[in-house]
Amino acid sequence: MSTDAIVMLREGHKELRRLIRSYGADRNPGVVDQFLRVLTVYTYMEREGLYPRVSALAPETELTIMEFREEHHIAEVLAGELQDMPTDGIAYAVKARFLMDVVERHMDSEEQVWFPRVRATVGRKELQEIGAWMARLAERAPRRPPRRTAQEAWDAVAA
Repeated sequence: MSTDAIVMLREGHKELRRLIRSYGADRNPGVVDQFLRVLTVYTYMEREGLYPRVSALAPETELTIMEFREEHHIAEVLAGELQDMPTDGIAYAVKARFLMDVVERHMDSEEQVWFPRVRATVGRKELQEIGAWMARLAERAPRRPPRRTAQEAWDAVAA
């Protein structure tokens, strides 16, 4: 597997999209659980690995990174709420679908606009180094979304 950070994230996108399609086919709560695990690792790698490095190497991307952090915040709050809900109700299905829609929009934005800008600005060598760091982060990443109140999640993003 490549250690290019963007290639790694695109692979994560493929897995998340596969799980979204699978959930759309049968509304299985087990798929949501898998989705939450993959999403948690993926967002951890972005937040702790990619975003700080790209921000340092390409300060002009800071606004986009802040927007992406807000999207992560929304996803984290929804994921935490899903963990505490009964899986057999309509509210669970609606919240799961909404979270998946938020994640899909985030991935589309990254793939269509941000990844090409980062690749052009940051360069191959740096993306390889960032990817190697992200691979190490993935090994120690949490496997479940944190259970936090909306205010606690907001405070973590704002810090």
